[in-house]
Amino acid sequence: MVRAHWNGAVIAESDDTVIIDGNHYFPADAVNAAYLVPSTTSTACPWKGQASYYSVNVDGKLIRDAAWYYPSPSSAAKEIAGHVAFRHGVEIDANGPTPPPRSFFDRFRRRSGGGHVESDGSTGGSFDDASNAGVVTDYDDRSFYAALDEKVTVVDFWAPWCGPCKQLHPLFDARAAEHSDGALQFGRVNVDESPGVAAAFNVMSIPTIIVFDADGQEIEREIGLPGKRRLDQLVRSAGSVAGKTTGQGAA
Repeated sequence: MVRAHWNGAVIAESDDTVIIDGNHYFPADAVNAAYLVPSTTSTACPWKGQASYYSVNVDGKLIRDAAWYYPSPSSAAKEIAGHVAFRHGVEIDANGPTPPPRSFFDRFRRRSGGGHVESDGSTGGSFDDASNAGVVTDYDDRSFYAALDEKVTVVDFWAPWCGPCKQLHPLFDARAAEHSDGALQFGRVNVDESPGVAAAFNVMSIPTIIVFDADGQEIEREIGLPGKRRLDQLVRSAGSVAGKTTGQGAA
């Protein structure tokens, strides 16, 4: 049984919570609505959608925006529809082992076909390649959007268990070493560790390469392991856009 409590009151209690991003989402009928006060606060998650909030009031003591929910979650997060999560001092107590957070890409781990995704039996971790240092930057859900600011960026979406992804790495790194400059940069996103970015750009197969312009807008995409010619074409396309951006900035 999982309980959310604060100031001596049990606000929610259920043995059927959904855990996403480390948070317990309680079914709405397991929450005592008497403690919830509607809030005008709203935030956006890149993969779950638009969140709305409640403040929590127990015996006249208020915690603002201590509960949130997704009125219309994305298809990737549909399992938390009709669920509420808590923060800001509301304590969560769980009896028994807590299951690990669910990864957006768990459903693809054993899928094969099309050359896009396959498992090589490895688990977790990051790709360790000295040639990557200083050339290809590892982005995550927190750093991704800021990293795109004002630079054309070529991004490799991958996972440690994906064989074709590892085949792509040395080819991608070599292009990055040849072409990285002030206006063009190369990055990599581990979809297991950063499901938000992957969902935000509808990355459903890996490896996937996406080219973003200096405004962070997608301009080209390649799904699956590209041949050398196609990879060079993507890099040339990105370089062409970067050149135009640099020229416009100097005018």
